[in-house]
Amino acid sequence: MPVPLRLALFFGGIFALYFLLHRATHKNAPISGPFFFEMDCLVLNTGIPYSIPFGEIDRVELEYSAGELETRTTYSLWVRVVRKNGQTKKVWYKGSRTGKLPGDYQAALEGKGLTVAVRVK
Repeated sequence: MPVPLRLALFFGGIFALYFLLHRATHKNAPISGPFFFEMDCLVLNTGIPYSIPFGEIDRVELEYSAGELETRTTYSLWVRVVRKNGQTKKVWYKGSRTGKLPGDYQAALEGKGLTVAVRVK
């Protein structure tokens, strides 16, 4: 087996192990939507869950299309977290009208005392 292939398999295995271990530390990751709350943090449900403490969040922006909510059974939702230092993290979520709607996510964020900006296309 050539050396570059061995190295790729080795580092790929290490990344997969890191991914599995990190994902297993967050109990809600497999069943939550675009984010969930854990230990005074907003955790974005990316491939590897991304934790942001509430104190570091300036605002959370939700972006979705009103037309999708009216005409389709699924909708696309972008969640963008803007930190106080200017850094941003964005996650995309494909939701279902039979599940939680963007208003439910907005209410959950506001219930935790976070500033929410909603942009409807």
